[in-house]
Amino acid sequence: MVQDRREARETFIVTGATRGLGLEIARALARRDGARVVAAVRDPARAAALGLGPRVEIVELDLGSLAAVRAFVAGWRGPIAGLVNNAGLQPGATRRTADGWEETIAVNHLAAFALTVGLLPWLDGGRVLFVGSGTIDPENRVPKRLGFRGARFTSVAALARGEGEGSEVQRGRDRYATSKFMNTVAAIELARRISPDRTRFYTLDPGMMPGTGLAREAPLPARVLWSTVLRWLVPLLPDASTPARSAATAAWILTGDEAAAHSGEVYGPDRRPSRRMWAAVREPQVGRAVVDETLELLGLSLPDARGRAAA
Repeated sequence: MVQDRREARETFIVTGATRGLGLEIARALARRDGARVVAAVRDPARAAALGLGPRVEIVELDLGSLAAVRAFVAGWRGPIAGLVNNAGLQPGATRRTADGWEETIAVNHLAAFALTVGLLPWLDGGRVLFVGSGTIDPENRVPKRLGFRGARFTSVAALARGEGEGSEVQRGRDRYATSKFMNTVAAIELARRISPDRTRFYTLDPGMMPGTGLAREAPLPARVLWSTVLRWLVPLLPDASTPARSAATAAWILTGDEAAAHSGEVYGPDRRPSRRMWAAVREPQVGRAVVDETLELLGLSLPDARGRAAA
């Protein structure tokens, strides 16, 4: 059903809203007066059991299927105030989607990008938030201790095919970091190409959130450190946060006047430009490669100023 303009300006879509950061973002946005939050999730029954309240509408969306993404886009009606591309996979064994792509790259990057481009006609005046990660920086000491070696971008097509070097576990970490790198680069490049008067794009670097599933395949000592000591030290660690704190920042990015002036910015959980984001994300040639190659692989084009797909 098409929403009236005033109501639809407060419609937010959050993917992966059944746990962790995505769940907290949905809750934070739902607390806004007049807000309508669409939780786009793979498991609607699980989301329903969370008791998210009357302001949250649960809709099934399997980001492991590009056909499902296209169907979601085709069925959408009404302006969108904010889209949160939160859903993502952590490192694991190599698996492929029904489309034949490596699953981590397909879900974390290709599906999020396809969803964003598909919904752009409804995001006139709205904001898009991608979720990044400090794991993309090869010099970030904490991820290095957990076995990450930073983003390893080659080409979108090669990554989607599952190409990479190292052990199965190492390739999983590399894919996660690289998918988050491409999320961040895409947000910055889309902000270059699309006027902020039309749609604004941001990335949230949510900070290190000990106790989440990021370290589940790290060596045992690192897993123990991640789930115990580091959780207690969150208030003392400069790059650490909690899902609730980072979600509050996400809501601020999507609704705050201060953030509105800085399309393309990468924010940390403290609502300031991220201090730990790898400088490579801002290189224009990298931005062009990520966006143009992804558009080509998906068979998509960016809409023109009137919201129609460019020829």
